[in-house]
Amino acid sequence: MSFDFLNALESAITLAIFYLFYKIVLRNETFFKMNRLYLLSSLLFAVTVPFLNINLNVFSNYFSSGNNIFQEITGFKRGYNEISEVIIYAYSGKLTWTIIREYISIIYLLGVLISSVFFVFGLGKIILLIIRSKPVRFGKYRIVETADTIVPFSLFKWIIINPEKYSSDDMKQIIAHERMHAFQLHSFDLIFIEVLVILFWFNPFIYWYRKSIREVHEYLADRAVVENGYDRIDYQQLLLSQISGSRFIGLTSSFSYSLSKNRLKMLTMMKSKNISKIKIALAIPFAIVTLFFFVNSVDFAKANEKITNEISINLQDTTKVKLKNLEENIYFEVDVMPKFQGKEQDHFRVFIQENLKYPVIAQKNGISGRVFVQFDINSKGEVANAIVVRGADPELDKEALRVVNSSPKWEPGIEAGKPVIVRYTFPIVFALQKEE
Repeated sequence: MSFDFLNALESAITLAIFYLFYKIVLRNETFFKMNRLYLLSSLLFAVTVPFLNINLNVFSNYFSSGNNIFQEITGFKRGYNEISEVIIYAYSGKLTWTIIREYISIIYLLGVLISSVFFVFGLGKIILLIIRSKPVRFGKYRIVETADTIVPFSLFKWIIINPEKYSSDDMKQIIAHERMHAFQLHSFDLIFIEVLVILFWFNPFIYWYRKSIREVHEYLADRAVVENGYDRIDYQQLLLSQISGSRFIGLTSSFSYSLSKNRLKMLTMMKSKNISKIKIALAIPFAIVTLFFFVNSVDFAKANEKITNEISINLQDTTKVKLKNLEENIYFEVDVMPKFQGKEQDHFRVFIQENLKYPVIAQKNGISGRVFVQFDINSKGEVANAIVVRGADPELDKEALRVVNSSPKWEPGIEAGKPVIVRYTFPIVFALQKEE
């Protein structure tokens, strides 16, 4: 699993799809345990699947026999991930894709650093608070009494509260509430989401996920308190009397968190019918679509059927190209990937940048665009069968093919100890830049 900006974008799209499904379909149901499970599992799915290589062999017979569109999408995705796009500017050439990626990487790492600092600072405050106090044993839990003006909260087995602010009856209800958080292991959920917030700080849906998970935690704890015999009206009045105070960090469960009409409404709402649980099954098609379109599939990367006749590839804005008499297997991923002049395959991008020339005619006519080129590295390490699978302009397409075909020999890919054909697809971007 490797970090890639395209994969990060796919993860953001997946998060958006699953969160909107929760917001529209599941949020108002009273199956809080089911909602908690959905939020955690869909979150884990969304932030891992786009970065994984998964073998989809179980579908290979169907898709290889008749679904050419799926093959092209999967193969295209795999090839795109192998070699990042190359950007060629018509004039100054000062801004390259390599520089842009470096800037983006710096911004990303800076965001991770800032998020980590906030996390560590908040965690340190809690640790100091516990160390300064003398926790009182309460069964499996520890009551940490403090004189600080804070709202009650819990972290794992520690329940932090200011006893001077509450009556004895209120204390019992608050402690019962926080014990439910500890008993149901909500702190593990919150640590999980906080780590993801650090890693995916740029994704707005990760913050909405965090808010919804906290909200479901409160629904679960509120219901448990009432079901354990505490008066519903008294408990609601206690909730209303609380004023939201400061929280140390997101991994604490706070008694007064999310004081909204929804939380009070959930205490009195009738439980959803069991038939409503079937709604969660509606998320399965979204998961399947995500697997097909966003996963880095090894299934089609290792073609298991020989191509004995001819392959037809539909080109956008160009004619149909046919590759004839290919008797060998074509791979997108092998045990040992091809190396460009003994170096990693990304060094091929440097070769393209150094040798590609922006066509003069295209410059004069103000033509720019992205050209997707597909080519094979055969068993001898030679570039073969280079074609444009998505064109932008005849002049741009021609130049893209020229520079790819001029590539020096590679070290061939190895599969099962033998050199094989490995196919790549990558974009070359022709961009016009104003002269200074």
